[in-house]
Amino acid sequence: MIFSHLFKPFGAVSKVAELDIKRLLDYNIKGIIFDIDNTLVPWGSWDIPEDTRIFIEELKKIDIKCCLLSNTDKRDRAVFIGKELGLAVIPGALKPLPFGFLKALKILGLKREDVVSVGDQLFMDVLGSNMVRIRPILVKPLTDRDFITTRLLRLFEKIILPEVTKEVENFGYIKSG
Repeated sequence: MIFSHLFKPFGAVSKVAELDIKRLLDYNIKGIIFDIDNTLVPWGSWDIPEDTRIFIEELKKIDIKCCLLSNTDKRDRAVFIGKELGLAVIPGALKPLPFGFLKALKILGLKREDVVSVGDQLFMDVLGSNMVRIRPILVKPLTDRDFITTRLLRLFEKIILPEVTKEVENFGYIKSG
């Protein structure tokens, strides 16, 4: 597939709270750009899972900088989640375009090689990260609920996902199938 490298994640994990922090440190990761919907919280939800809160606090304790980058047009919800987690947030990011990712790097004050992005979508999170040379880690979506265009893109994801995830770095427990 032409341009398949742009859709290939660097790593994969079942969910954010299962990211292996030691593995991140082995790669000298100093910052993480997190997607919000279906990555940190279920799509459209205002409720942050407790394991996500605990994980973000663990990252802060070891001085891994984090920020949120989301395509959501629900700015008030994104800002609320950012405040609850104590993280900067960039809503309306227009991923996969590079602008939001570059803004996130500025907020973190880090070089792209010191940062990973974590998200649930190949066509937004992984593609956008790869376009700006930030290593993407793909997580399984928290729910089947999605924005209508995302649901359509998921159909294409299912076709290419097996190919692009063949040889990715395992950053936590990944259930096969």
